Amino acid sequence: MIETRKSFCRFCHVYCGVEVDVDVAKDRVVAVRGDRENAVSRGYTCQKGRAEVERIHHPDRLLAPRKRVGDGHVEVDPEQALDEIGGRLREIIDRHGPEAVAVYTGCGGHRTSTGGPWLVAKWLEALGSPRHYTSLTIDSPSLFLAGHRFFGSPVPVSLIDLAHAEVVMFVGTNPMASHQIMTIPQSNPSGQLKDARKRGMKLIVIDPRRSDAARLADIHLQVKPGEDATLLAGMIKVILDEGLEDREYVASFVSGVPALQAAVRDFDLEYVARRSGVAAEKIAEAARTFATAGSGGASSGTGLHMARHQDLNTQLVMTLNGLCGRFDRRGGLVRNRGVLNFEIPEGIGPAPLPHFREPTSRIRGIRSSFSLLGFYTEMPTNTLTDEILTPGEGQVRALIVNGGNPALVFPDEKSTIRALEDLDLLVVSDLFMSATAHYADYVLAVKHPFERTDVPRLMDYSYPFPFSQYATPLVEAPPGTLEEWEVFWGLATRLALKLDLPGIDMAHKPTADELLDAFHGNSRVPLDEVRKYPGGHVFGEPSLTWGGVIPNMIGHEDRKMAAGHPEVLEELRDVRAEPLVEGGGYETGEDFRFRMITYRTKESYCTQGQNLPSLRKKRSFNPVLMNPEAMGSLGLADGDLVVVDSGYGQVEGIVEASADLAPETIALAFGWGAPSDARGVREKGSNVQRLIPDDVRYDPITGLALQSAVPVNVTRSEGA
Repeated sequence: MIETRKSFCRFCHVYCGVEVDVDVAKDRVVAVRGDRENAVSRGYTCQKGRAEVERIHHPDRLLAPRKRVGDGHVEVDPEQALDEIGGRLREIIDRHGPEAVAVYTGCGGHRTSTGGPWLVAKWLEALGSPRHYTSLTIDSPSLFLAGHRFFGSPVPVSLIDLAHAEVVMFVGTNPMASHQIMTIPQSNPSGQLKDARKRGMKLIVIDPRRSDAARLADIHLQVKPGEDATLLAGMIKVILDEGLEDREYVASFVSGVPALQAAVRDFDLEYVARRSGVAAEKIAEAARTFATAGSGGASSGTGLHMARHQDLNTQLVMTLNGLCGRFDRRGGLVRNRGVLNFEIPEGIGPAPLPHFREPTSRIRGIRSSFSLLGFYTEMPTNTLTDEILTPGEGQVRALIVNGGNPALVFPDEKSTIRALEDLDLLVVSDLFMSATAHYADYVLAVKHPFERTDVPRLMDYSYPFPFSQYATPLVEAPPGTLEEWEVFWGLATRLALKLDLPGIDMAHKPTADELLDAFHGNSRVPLDEVRKYPGGHVFGEPSLTWGGVIPNMIGHEDRKMAAGHPEVLEELRDVRAEPLVEGGGYETGEDFRFRMITYRTKESYCTQGQNLPSLRKKRSFNPVLMNPEAMGSLGLADGDLVVVDSGYGQVEGIVEASADLAPETIALAFGWGAPSDARGVREKGSNVQRLIPDDVRYDPITGLALQSAVPVNVTRSEGA
């Protein structure tokens, strides 16, 4: 009694089409594979997606809410859990005010179309709290800031038109592992890049590691971690000094170029080569290849966004695209018309943003950001730990974690754990007892994606053409589980909150479909039309769209991209004034040998997948990757236990040789090593966040901690 049903994977944000075999008699998923008829993924799935059958039936999966009793947790009824949580929230609000309540939405929360940050924003607005935190401000708040400085307003030109690009440049991103959203067609990125190269497209990769993307590249610039700003400034100097910019495009749409050229004057190739570790002739070759191609685009990722000078780095990548005429042109950075979102009218001006409050964190004076994923503001996540630990008006006393894992992803593990334990109330919604759930007062068991109704909301503008899909539950959910939206709905009714959801009456609990209708009332294609296609459908021409938003949607008064933004010019001067230091440090006298980068593994996604047998068989811990030459100089061999020391904290790890790294670079993947897990690093891995403070070398504008290109030393461990 096996029945094959269409759906889409939600292990990560790419939403590849899948076929799921269900044993109807047992109401049980028995196999997952790629759907060859899906117009986007065309049969592709990654190993994580195929492991969903292990995740939905995992013996450790939560099947009912748990409540802390003493040092452990006991199962309780979902309604009882919500009653008690609602009561405790009311006590906290009455005593400290609504600002004492915060919500953090992680990767898991973003992948539900009904219970993600768009619903959380409504819930917090009704509560009267600005304490909205998400994983986006952990790794990429520079996208908010750089985009605002460069364009002056949100401009939907982030997708590289791979089908027509003559050159593509990736800076600090490896799409093969990250399946990065808003860059190139994410499903089967390796296959798509190989196909593009076969037809003649040139690929440039800037990365300290010889990543999967770098192996495919025509030009790989193996930059010293943390020196991206120097390298990018050098490339801009080559382009401007040699007159390689698109002069007609620049004259029409880009401002401040003379000031920018003056600011990069002293970034000559000899200096840039010494500082970046990349040969001068290779830097020049990359700059000329990118600038002289007839079409193409450059895109940055978290490797760049989490390193030093992250705001400047991100904007310099945008500047390269602007100088070379890449925005809103065929083969460049363009847009998808979308299906579930509203149609961008022809000739539209700058986006009319709502008048949000602009709260500032009590911690380090960091301001909130306007989200790229929806019309809401969010607070800087890297201040949340201190917002909990710092007494006074506005102190956070209750935290709801919506599909996230702060214990493993927030900087400064020790302070993070202290903050989680200090809260008056910690509620976690998850499939498993995560590293964070260990500290929770209540852990709410959520439905697996195959047990709920969804549309690919997060990917709508990032597909390679207007495409969407409607997924219904494939199997019944265990009776003790809730959908993420049911948590917030249940608490809203208990706190007498009125959620601003079109067509939703707070007197009656809606269905998931009614919530989808409320969120997508202005969609370009009516949701009822999308519902007709459980296998997905292309709504219109199978291509991206270009033209009509540059210069119309640019928010600056002159309707031009600000290549010479004053803050960019100032930071370029700061970079040039920094000492040229050998080794891993940034300041003269710092005694560090290495700079450590962080990265993603193919066997896990953020903090998920490490417990699944098929994935764990391939990678049961995250090794400390090190160049063989460096290992030899320290007398280390594969499998040795080492200590990585940042001067702020230490973490043990298992060293593994990797010729993909330069001798002064090491790499450690994030998302491993739960602090509450008593097993050794060979079983649980190493938590890189032990090495990273949230208040040292942080970005003064976004508050982001330095989470990559971190100065460290490595020594042999005395442990077993």
